[in-house]
Amino acid sequence: MYKEFRQQAISAIRDAINNVRYPKRILVVRQKDHQSTYNDYFLYWVSQNVPEAAHLFELHYLPCEINDWDRYALFLPWLQDPLKERFPHIYQYAQPIEAECKKRNIPIVNPIDNLSNSIKSLAAQRIGSIKGIRTAKTVPITDPEDFKKIQGGLSTPFFIREDWVHGCQIFFVQNLDDLANIPFEKFIAPIAVEFLDVKGEDGLYRKYRYFAMGDEGIPGPLMVSKSWEVRDNNNRVINESIIAEEIAYFSGEDPNHELLQQARKALGFDFMAFDYSYDEQGNLIVWEPNPFPVIWGSHDGDPDKKYALPSIDRIYTALLKYYLQRANISIKIPA
Repeated sequence: MYKEFRQQAISAIRDAINNVRYPKRILVVRQKDHQSTYNDYFLYWVSQNVPEAAHLFELHYLPCEINDWDRYALFLPWLQDPLKERFPHIYQYAQPIEAECKKRNIPIVNPIDNLSNSIKSLAAQRIGSIKGIRTAKTVPITDPEDFKKIQGGLSTPFFIREDWVHGCQIFFVQNLDDLANIPFEKFIAPIAVEFLDVKGEDGLYRKYRYFAMGDEGIPGPLMVSKSWEVRDNNNRVINESIIAEEIAYFSGEDPNHELLQQARKALGFDFMAFDYSYDEQGNLIVWEPNPFPVIWGSHDGDPDKKYALPSIDRIYTALLKYYLQRANISIKIPA
């Protein structure tokens, strides 16, 4: 009993000291049942590079009760998209917090209702409405048997994937007979997506990642693969030439900045990442938006990825600056 009381007293004293030193905070909420450690590496990076800013981030897991609203200058719902569709219980917990923030004019980065705009079939339409951007035709599958008859007007090849989930399994349909082998019953919200060939002259496939922090854009990683499904797996190609190409990309300015910013605004996101490629004619093809992007991957600490550390530093620096600007908090960040 004494030990518990002592710990509570220490916490209260620490909070009192921090309230004097840091009268304004950034309220962050996460969910315990999914990606519970999201952005932990960002917080660690802040503690190592801008320690005076680390105390600004106040983390809570939903559900939570907020008692002192006056100390918050910004609200960050670090919650998986699309929230309302995938995690309705978390959405219900977050709703009153966001409503209170709006009532008190506390800025919000990526309001939770806007997270529904990341649904691939919806996002493809909004992004594709921007002149100069091409998106793959996307067909929601509400009845698999009906889809097998007319394929939503798509011609082969195409692929089947989830409409709501990132990083899910993708089924390639080369011939219509392949549809018989797809486990539609295991899908949450299946979609059929037009196959767009983005193979380069060297026979490799490239996927670029662009991060948007408000109006600022930062190039991220460039992933090159032997497979049309570009992922960080055994098909990924990494050699001296590819590394040099990636460094050149993430060290400069993204050539599609203006178009991608238009797409961001069409989706209603504040912070997000786009994945994109180029077709054989050099046209920009945007694959999907991600308002919940993981910046630090599980293998990014490997020695052979050391060349990418400046890219991560650049992204985190821009992200912290954006948060501080939205919170109207002035802290000097090393260049």
